[in-house]
Amino acid sequence: MREGKSDDGRGEMTARSCRPRGQATILILAAIAAMGSMAIHMLVPALPLMASEFAIGPTQAQWTISIYLWGLAGGQLLAGPLADRYGRRPVMLAGLAGYALAGLLGAAAHALPMLVAARMMQAVGGAAGVVAARVMVGDLFPRGEAAGKQATLMAIVMISPALAPLAGGAVTEWIGWRAVLALLGLCGAIAFAAAWRRLPETARKRRSISAGGASGEERSPSLLRSYRRLFANRQFLLTTAALAGASSGLYMFLANSSFLLIDRFGLSPAEAGGCLLGIAVASIVGTRFVAPIERRGDALVTGTAFCAGGALVALALALLGIEGPVPFIAPILLLGVGAGLAGPAAINNVIFAEEGLAATAASLAGAVQMLASGAGMMALGAFSPIDPLRLAIGLALATGLAFLGALKR
Repeated sequence: MREGKSDDGRGEMTARSCRPRGQATILILAAIAAMGSMAIHMLVPALPLMASEFAIGPTQAQWTISIYLWGLAGGQLLAGPLADRYGRRPVMLAGLAGYALAGLLGAAAHALPMLVAARMMQAVGGAAGVVAARVMVGDLFPRGEAAGKQATLMAIVMISPALAPLAGGAVTEWIGWRAVLALLGLCGAIAFAAAWRRLPETARKRRSISAGGASGEERSPSLLRSYRRLFANRQFLLTTAALAGASSGLYMFLANSSFLLIDRFGLSPAEAGGCLLGIAVASIVGTRFVAPIERRGDALVTGTAFCAGGALVALALALLGIEGPVPFIAPILLLGVGAGLAGPAAINNVIFAEEGLAATAASLAGAVQMLASGAGMMALGAFSPIDPLRLAIGLALATGLAFLGALKR
């Protein structure tokens, strides 16, 4: 008993040792977590030019997004158990190194298959950073405080997607789409250097006491046993379903929005990036209400309700034939606010769903989130050419399922 108590004390000291520079730690973790989504949002305004250079259609160009989402999913499935077994720091550093290298390889790609392979590698690296950053927040703060910290993390993370479409559109217009991938590689290298210098290991070593009284390091449960525990957990399953539905709606919109804004409504890539900036800002606003709503109610239910409401408004406008950049973007602002509310609340719930499986739970939920988003984009692509009405129907289905999952959990 004494040894266990002493070990808990060491764990608390480990957490407290990072707190004096807590703001710097959150900023670095947010920057690393942003690597995953930044590689999506920054490339979206470049898709039409990329499609033109490779002489492919919009659906094939979107492979660079959907394949990336699948890579994020598979990478999280790999990174989570590794982070539980070997620690957060080595997994994070390895992922960031791969992310940086993949950016340079993608910038040099001379054919679509090479570009897709580089994007897959970049996604796996980004996934490691996302999982490790999220779980480090759970390591450093108690559950009651962690929801607010996850919201702060996401708010900072969303600054990146807010600026990324604008930056991606400007870089594409001035230099070309390849420069976007080179810039992502540079960002990955900078994040690696910051993590190497400033982020310690945060995982607490668990101790077990043998029958003879000797203590030893507790072995992590097998991956199959861990998954069985999580799949038997109702809160984990329905929270993950709600997260996946809300995310699918947002990514379906992002993957198709630049083609509609540029080709249908006549905007430039930079102007399209500016429209997407508004959605990202709406998500940031949503994150700021997670903690106060959680104190009085349920941020996940509220967030998915906003998502479904925005999708229904978009569907109503499309059915009425009201088109243009403003009616196209305005309803999605509600979806953005909802995503900002739902994301941190869902992640906090899954991290604490099963004791000792924080990273595995976060990675499995993140993998399902990305797989569902990629599948939603592919399913919507089967009904191409995409117009505002078809897009709104897809958004309504995805966000409606998210709202039901949040209510039933």
